[in-house]
Amino acid sequence: MEFYFNLVVLTAAIILGSISFIVNNKLTASTKTQQLLNVFLLFFVLHLVIILCSRLLWADFRFVHLGLPLNSVYAPTFYCCLVLLSDEVHKKTQESKRYYFALHFIPTLVLLGFYFLLLNQGLDLNSVEVYRYLLVLYFVEVIQYVGYAFMGYYKINKLVLNNNIRLLILRVMWIMIFMALVSLGIVFYNNILHYDLSVTYLALLCFAIVIFNYYMVRLKYVKMVSISDPTDKEKIAEDPQVLLKYEKSKLADDVLSAYKIKVEQIVHDNQSFLKVNFTLDDLEQESKIAKHHLSQFFSTTYGMNFNAYINKLRVEHAKKLLEKKDFDISVSELGDECGFNSRTSFFRAFKKYEGVSPSEYITNILENR
Repeated sequence: MEFYFNLVVLTAAIILGSISFIVNNKLTASTKTQQLLNVFLLFFVLHLVIILCSRLLWADFRFVHLGLPLNSVYAPTFYCCLVLLSDEVHKKTQESKRYYFALHFIPTLVLLGFYFLLLNQGLDLNSVEVYRYLLVLYFVEVIQYVGYAFMGYYKINKLVLNNNIRLLILRVMWIMIFMALVSLGIVFYNNILHYDLSVTYLALLCFAIVIFNYYMVRLKYVKMVSISDPTDKEKIAEDPQVLLKYEKSKLADDVLSAYKIKVEQIVHDNQSFLKVNFTLDDLEQESKIAKHHLSQFFSTTYGMNFNAYINKLRVEHAKKLLEKKDFDISVSELGDECGFNSRTSFFRAFKKYEGVSPSEYITNILENR
């Protein structure tokens, strides 16, 4: 009965993991985080296939699947994904990261070496060497699950993330903590040699469900932008690397509120909109909010893109400045003080929002006095 239960659980996890891999590979942006997730999801599916095959082909030789140390890959990969995600949010690029990441997988490589050595020797579960190996394996997994979960929690607290991404990360962390408790229980109850791995397989299925649910939510809101359409080209002109168009409901209300507080503090309170050539990249760097989130934020909150919003603020500031100086200021000087980099751009923006040129606006005001 346990055999068939594990068979169903592993098969379901393989199906869900495969769908998640396909969705991630086809429908997401080509960032370093997504590339690492592609590799990880492929590994996840292959790992489940290996487990399933070992259960079917070597059912009587329990050490083949009991001692396989591939579970020790999950926690380090989780943390490496968070590091890449953090770097992307904060606009950091470090080519040396790959060597740094490799260090996290040294325990897995060492355990794999001992695993194949013990397999080659043909030792049974009652041997001292096998028992010691399994004991070390479970302790390593406990340390990894707990350590990387807490490091991950510390990491995400420093990031402004979409609710769906944050929820995904937290769920994965809880699964890791659960697995740590399971491994501790197996060790302290001296059940290492009799553990049938059913709970581990359920945890892997839960992980597959969490990942699958995340990608199904993404499918509802994310669609590729066609760069052949001139209108779409204008929409992504601020960030050519971002080819994803997010629906308004993609960002939750509480996330939008948090973005608004931070953005308005930078743009309004610090009057960054008066800086010449103030760009979305500058705002991303100061706010620590990913650029594609900022693009969606302006579209959702203000109904316009970043450039249009900044120009509107500059025009409003120009009108206030005219009244403050009692209209005793040249049009060119006015445009310079409001952050426009040319007289033409100032005229174009002013006429767009006021319906008249700056000169005509001044003339109309003075005539109506």
